Amino acid sequence: MHQEPLQHADTWAAQVFGAAELGDPRRTDRLIKIANALAENPSASLPHAFETWGGTQGGYRFLRNPAFGYEDLILPHWSQTYYAATHLARTLLLADTTEFDFTRHNSLKGRGPVGNSRDNIGFSLHTVLAMDPQTQEILGCMMLTPFIRQLAPLGETKAQRKKRVRESRVWEESIQQIGQVPEHHQWIYVSDSNSDVYTFWQACEELGYDFVLRVAQDRNVEISQGEEQAAFDEGHLKTLARALPGVDVHLVSIPAQHAQPRRDALLQINFQKVRVQPPLHGACFRKTEIVAWVVRVWESQPPEGQEPLEWILLATLPITCPSEAWEVVQWYGWRWLLEDFHKALKTGCRIEQHNVQSMEAQWKLLAVLTPIALRLLIIRHTAQEAEETPATNVISPEAVQVLLFLDKRHRSITTAKEVWHAIARLGGYLDRKSDGPPGWQTLWKGWMRVMDVLDGVHLAALLHPS
Repeated sequence: MHQEPLQHADTWAAQVFGAAELGDPRRTDRLIKIANALAENPSASLPHAFETWGGTQGGYRFLRNPAFGYEDLILPHWSQTYYAATHLARTLLLADTTEFDFTRHNSLKGRGPVGNSRDNIGFSLHTVLAMDPQTQEILGCMMLTPFIRQLAPLGETKAQRKKRVRESRVWEESIQQIGQVPEHHQWIYVSDSNSDVYTFWQACEELGYDFVLRVAQDRNVEISQGEEQAAFDEGHLKTLARALPGVDVHLVSIPAQHAQPRRDALLQINFQKVRVQPPLHGACFRKTEIVAWVVRVWESQPPEGQEPLEWILLATLPITCPSEAWEVVQWYGWRWLLEDFHKALKTGCRIEQHNVQSMEAQWKLLAVLTPIALRLLIIRHTAQEAEETPATNVISPEAVQVLLFLDKRHRSITTAKEVWHAIARLGGYLDRKSDGPPGWQTLWKGWMRVMDVLDGVHLAALLHPS
């Protein structure tokens, strides 16, 4: 699925949602109109986006319609993403869960707890994004699963907990919904420590998925006597990984996070083939071991006042040399795209500010906003790749002329890098030497200004002098 992120909103909406089958062609037309309105102004309230009272009423009626669900709205996007993934030999599936807080929306029915609090109310969302590891192109959303959390009942016993349906099942259910990996393809789940769930690993094995995940539990492991470094078999996964010596060193750029500035870190790495044993008393489909490779990357000498970085990863792909281990670490590092996607939903599309009346309507709105949030994310991601691409491969020649008129820094704009930076400056990006690359918020604001001027140019061309 290749979509030009900067094409006009109506063309984009028809491309993404035009194949939706909702039982009546008029419903599909309404869906395209809603997507077009929200794509033109993602952060607007629904009345503001729909502009007229009739359009607003039609939008709310559409979201309340019980004849279809959120899956029907996003199915065309899922299909496009799945089709793109089947045209790659190897695809990364970046997975994570986030929460949306609707505590202040008292009229929203069907809410559940957010986090571990019984006071905050909303819903959770499990997302799987598909990515080409060769080009780093975001293919789209492979699976989207909103759900209501169920907190453990007060005073619950261990026996009762084992019988209750666990929230962790969302991991195995997500790959079951995506289905068997096509023949001659390699699909690799990349996820955080929440996916350290043995039933999820076995579901991956059954359906043909590989995985790269961050270890949470210090599980029992075994190493064959013939394996190199077998003397380091400590019997437990984390203990073993921390006992192995470093085999390579890389200088890695650590992005800014949690009020900590961006910095460079000197990281060591090691790896080892292991046989992870099934839990003795925990959940599993069958008492069979998982053959995998543990990879530890760590910072032995962090700057003063900084927490040392350490990742202990488990991968089902064979790792025979340090370069393959570093590749696995790089894949795990790309999980930050999911955080940006969820931020685009919350901040760019302001999904927590939309006050619809039911959870079903909220999830339908989520289905419309998901491709829009991805569009924002792809704009930012594209801006950081292939910077020397010709400018007219990114935007039209007349849009280049508008940029030159609005941004006086350049006499000519010939490369994609110059295009993106000029667009970002129109959105408030300062573009100083010390600044990082532009984010999707400034890029989107700048592009909307370009589109407004382009609309004015086209309108002026239609008007004859009186």
